[in-house]
Amino acid sequence: MSDDRFPTRLSKRLIYQSPWIELYADTVRMPDGSVIEAYHRLHYPSDAVCVAVFNRRDELLMIRSRRYITGRLEWELPAGSVEKDETPIEAAWRECLEETGCRVENLRFLCSQNPSNGMADLTVHVFAARAADDTGSFDQNEVAERRWIPRPQLMRMLRRNELRCGVSMLAALYALQFYLEP
Repeated sequence: MSDDRFPTRLSKRLIYQSPWIELYADTVRMPDGSVIEAYHRLHYPSDAVCVAVFNRRDELLMIRSRRYITGRLEWELPAGSVEKDETPIEAAWRECLEETGCRVENLRFLCSQNPSNGMADLTVHVFAARAADDTGSFDQNEVAERRWIPRPQLMRMLRRNELRCGVSMLAALYALQFYLEP
């Protein structure tokens, strides 16, 4: 049963498909009855995770990723896709180890978010954890460096717009408020 208060998809046309993303042009009827012939929509075949990792001093582990799309080194939290036959929590463990060289403990789910819900259906599951041990080995194709950031410095970085990744910004703030605080 359709609900007249929401847009209704009348048809969909696949424009592009890869293992990571699909682009559709949907024909959509709006609540007022008007029709949009090409409502572009991004579909992500898998969810993603983002993890805030803290050490015993409550410093946050940040990575600096080489981002082709922006052409910059970006400060971020470890994140990535949930692989086939993997749960979000398993993906969180794996991404931490791959991107930071840290094994984590006390991994806790914080929230799920849709970072661009007006055009994409990606769901990112946000976790926080404590660093258990540090192998020091990480994927250097993706990560240029990693650094433990004290809370005051993190807040300055946020205020100065030095973090540009919205998923990482939300995860860091969520973790500071709901993981570290009782």
